[in-house]
Amino acid sequence: MNLIEMKHVYKTYHAGDVPTHALNNIDLTIKKGEVVVILGASGSGKTTLLNCLSGLDTVTKGTILFEGKDITHMSDRKITNFRKKYLGFIFQTYNLLEHLNVYENVLVGAKLGKQKVDIEEIIDTVGLTPHKNKYMHELSGGEQQRVSIARALAKKPEVMFCDEPTGALDEETGKIVLESIIEANEKLGTTMIIITHNPGIAEIGDRVLRMNSGRIVEEIKNKKRTRPKDITWG
Repeated sequence: MNLIEMKHVYKTYHAGDVPTHALNNIDLTIKKGEVVVILGASGSGKTTLLNCLSGLDTVTKGTILFEGKDITHMSDRKITNFRKKYLGFIFQTYNLLEHLNVYENVLVGAKLGKQKVDIEEIIDTVGLTPHKNKYMHELSGGEQQRVSIARALAKKPEVMFCDEPTGALDEETGKIVLESIIEANEKLGTTMIIITHNPGIAEIGDRVLRMNSGRIVEEIKNKKRTRPKDITWG
């Protein structure tokens, strides 16, 4: 089942009379439950693609469908409600609440959703059960990133957008964070869209999209996912 479809999508900026296509005629489908890795150098268009897919930015031309519903021309209020209901986000910066412990941070995420969730189960999914009563200053960078993953998962999103989730982490810690993302996909069925410049991360996905100059220039279907602990780093 196609969860997301992009049809002939452009995102164009103008410097005077000169147009620059940050996205240039993108056609893309993403199936429910997939892990899709989007690779590209800085300026290739991958973050613009994420922002348009998630409704954080508008397209210049084209159509984006989510479960068959056109989200391209939704009002600000409707697109905000759409993101709140269906989407989760993980960024390179964690944006956690320092005065709350792990359990309480994840609870904040759960309150954003409308479905009842088992907070303990979600914390266990990202491997933080032994740390659930700790505060952020007591955690490593990798543990804090896993708290941010748990918080995003707690509202039961259909899709998780992961923008350079390991960009600030070393190899060992980064692989642990990626394992949490894959565990969430396997246990909860969450569709994962991962933006990265690290080609090794491509090995954990079902599909890999390579971007350059606002276009998808290559699509690779992995015959089998590689576990994060076994990927080539960098």
